[in-house]
Amino acid sequence: MKQRLYQLTELDVARLEKHAEHNPRFQTMLDTLLERADIVQPDAIKSNVVTMNSQITLLDEASKEQATWTIVYPDAANLELGRLNVFSPVGMALLGTQRGQLVKVLQPSGAEKLMKVAAIVFQPEANGEYTR
Repeated sequence: MKQRLYQLTELDVARLEKHAEHNPRFQTMLDTLLERADIVQPDAIKSNVVTMNSQITLLDEASKEQATWTIVYPDAANLELGRLNVFSPVGMALLGTQRGQLVKVLQPSGAEKLMKVAAIVFQPEANGEYTR
């Protein structure tokens, strides 16, 4: 059994499964994440965990550059507005991680970049928003 590295809410998982059910690539990505995740009630998720619709600040460990993104479902994704598709390699790598955690992110070039979840600016569950 693999070590549980991620924490996801039941509501996020249900919505992610809905988005993935007709897209084999999304389903494979989600299945891989779920193999290593603990699923909890939305009101039980820790405030330092990246959930859907969380706004987070990432720190590039090499360049020390920061970027702030919101993790969103595919239909709300817009890179110009800082909305990162959860089913992108970066989005899937970040979902369920904790503040301070280092994440290897696969770049479009195929190179890996080491990013740190520097801050969770906003997490819906921490603000009592369990249906967002």
